[in-house]
Amino acid sequence: MKRKKRGYFIVLEGGEGSGKTSLLKRIANEYGDKIVVSREPGGSKFAEKIRELILSQEAKDADAKTMFFLFCAARASHMQEKIKKALSAGKVLISDRFDASTYAYQIIGQEEKELKSIYWDARKLILDKDKYAPNLYVYLDVNPEIGLIRRDKDKGQQNHFDRRDIKFHQTLQKGFKEFFANKNQPVKKLIINAENSQEQVFQDLKKVLDKLV
Repeated sequence: MKRKKRGYFIVLEGGEGSGKTSLLKRIANEYGDKIVVSREPGGSKFAEKIRELILSQEAKDADAKTMFFLFCAARASHMQEKIKKALSAGKVLISDRFDASTYAYQIIGQEEKELKSIYWDARKLILDKDKYAPNLYVYLDVNPEIGLIRRDKDKGQQNHFDRRDIKFHQTLQKGFKEFFANKNQPVKKLIINAENSQEQVFQDLKKVLDKLV
């Protein structure tokens, strides 16, 4: 019996106002069940409960270590309950955020660089020694000032991370770029200029997706 080919795992990353949510909605409409769309924190029933806690108002003053381990717990559940199953079934899965966000937000954004060594060990454990590592990270790159202007037009969807000041979001951008530039833990990446029109950004990603489905 022929063994089913492993699926393809794409991570969509970006700062606030980069257009990830709108882009994923369009992907879901365009490709239907050809692509499994998920998100972090969340993606599984248990991880969605952790998401509620992470994004609650009570969590806005939580320190980086607390948030780091909450994200790791949610990610472990997401991996076990959804990502592994989709990839084992040969599906293409795209996740709205994954581990690059934890690196950017908690280690760099919340300035807890002591977590770096733990981060890479936890990453390897969650990914089953890279067996389920993302095949491609797509980073929607946008100037934080532009991103925050876009964010302010959608106040109803903001959480306590969104509402932080410009300095925090500038630091986030540096965090993402540091993650993608790490030569000791190289990842395959595609950087898209998210300051372009939504149509252009969609077409840039569609070129990748059309080769997979």
